[in-house]
Amino acid sequence: MCLERFEGFRPLLAAERELLQRLLSAEFEGAQGLSRQLRDTVVQSIDHNGSLRIRSLDATPVLVARRIPVEASYADADGVTVHVLVHVIGGLLEELEVFREDSGDVMVAPIRASRLDIEAWVE
Repeated sequence: MCLERFEGFRPLLAAERELLQRLLSAEFEGAQGLSRQLRDTVVQSIDHNGSLRIRSLDATPVLVARRIPVEASYADADGVTVHVLVHVIGGLLEELEVFREDSGDVMVAPIRASRLDIEAWVE
């Protein structure tokens, strides 16, 4: 295994793993395979909103119906909706994207959100 491609990556924090597991527990094509990929995963922070670049150390690609098979949303501290999207490229977990609808800074991180509305996209 070429470890250079993981330079700058770190293991998932427990709360990050729990968030991803919640998202991947939704019913959609490829969910179980993506959950297996999550077992040996490292991440790299992308921004201060909580977005993560994801790399699986030993992954088998899985078939998903679309690049973003599952997403969640919740209300930020001021009521603006925050979106949390799981990106899959080439059958592999690629990114957890977190953003506010108004492009502002996220105030309540998704790992601290009291309620997540999860929606799986099925074809």
